[in-house]
Amino acid sequence: MTPRPEALSSGRKGNRAKLAQERSRANAKKIVRAALHLWTERGFDEGYEATTVDEIAERAGISRATVYYYFPKKEDILREIAWVTAEQIHELSLRSLMSGQPVDQVIDDIMRQLGEMVSRSPPAAVRRMLQVRDAVPDTLDRDSAAGGLTRAFSVVLTHAQEAGELPGMPRSIDIAIMLSSIATGLISRWSILDDMDLPDALRRSAAIVLAGARASGDP
Repeated sequence: MTPRPEALSSGRKGNRAKLAQERSRANAKKIVRAALHLWTERGFDEGYEATTVDEIAERAGISRATVYYYFPKKEDILREIAWVTAEQIHELSLRSLMSGQPVDQVIDDIMRQLGEMVSRSPPAAVRRMLQVRDAVPDTLDRDSAAGGLTRAFSVVLTHAQEAGELPGMPRSIDIAIMLSSIATGLISRWSILDDMDLPDALRRSAAIVLAGARASGDP
């Protein structure tokens, strides 16, 4: 059967939209990588202030106008890095669920990988990222929505409660908020003092929270 012209047109529009979206993501990633490289090369505290948009554009291989289109301010680049990290953790949580691992192992893996990802960044950059992220009024709402760190924990915990691995109370979202808050606090401390093994600290704290959730849910 020959496809109708309107079906072919709709398919072409869908493909064009998909390609445009992919190009948009690719450009944003180029800008973020270029900015991070420049800031890190110069030492973050000095590099962040001294690096110009023209330099970021040149390193990314795109125009100055394109940088401004995606990121009107340098703070927006840092904010994007924070959300990309949270989205990667969310994707990890979904993959872990599909593997059938117990909830304790899934949360442990999430915390370990979160700590390793953060530890690869300059502490000064992480500190500034947290500052600009928390300055946005909708931070909590976005973090609880699809893609955020709280959402990543909530998905795993809801599944664990439905499977009987955790008691039905406290609510999964409440435990998720607690895990997310503790993780953010430990990351903030690490970015200021750099006095801990971050992945290990995150894993130990998560184990304590899960143990507390089980204890408080016991009859």
